[in-house]
Amino acid sequence: MVERPEFIRESIDFLQRFLMKSLQKHSEEHGVTIPQARVIGEVYAHKTMSIKQLSKNLKMTQSTVSDIVERLTTKGLLLKTPNPKDKRFVEISLPENIAEEIHDSITEIANKSLNSALSLLDSDEQEIVEKGMKLLVTAVKKKMETDGMDNYEFFDVLYFLDEEKEKKEK
Repeated sequence: MVERPEFIRESIDFLQRFLMKSLQKHSEEHGVTIPQARVIGEVYAHKTMSIKQLSKNLKMTQSTVSDIVERLTTKGLLLKTPNPKDKRFVEISLPENIAEEIHDSITEIANKSLNSALSLLDSDEQEIVEKGMKLLVTAVKKKMETDGMDNYEFFDVLYFLDEEKEKKEK
């Protein structure tokens, strides 16, 4: 029998993989291969990276990553700029408009994917899922505060929970 923490962690991993597969499917439908989507996603997550770091993170050869970056740069999906500290190296980043589109697309695709999965549940079951997630996030937030990791302003969901809590208290 699987212990509760392991079940929850594996469930979160499963949901993350589901969302990633949804994003990959969407990317393929828009002419971006999975390796290209992985490169774009890695650059999006880190803002700026070197070919070497991309290769290491994605576990791909530098020549493969370099070819992918070249194709994406030609399509206008990535930028290559000389490293200000060492002109022999280039930094890979996303054009600002592409970064904004990706953020909006990720949110929209993820929401649609989760909504379609939730639609397989009746409204009472959906409410149970939502309450369970709120409880788990609230507990994790408390644990973060206890452990001195309370610098979580980038977690929008926590602000949503705080706002909801304030409404109930009024």
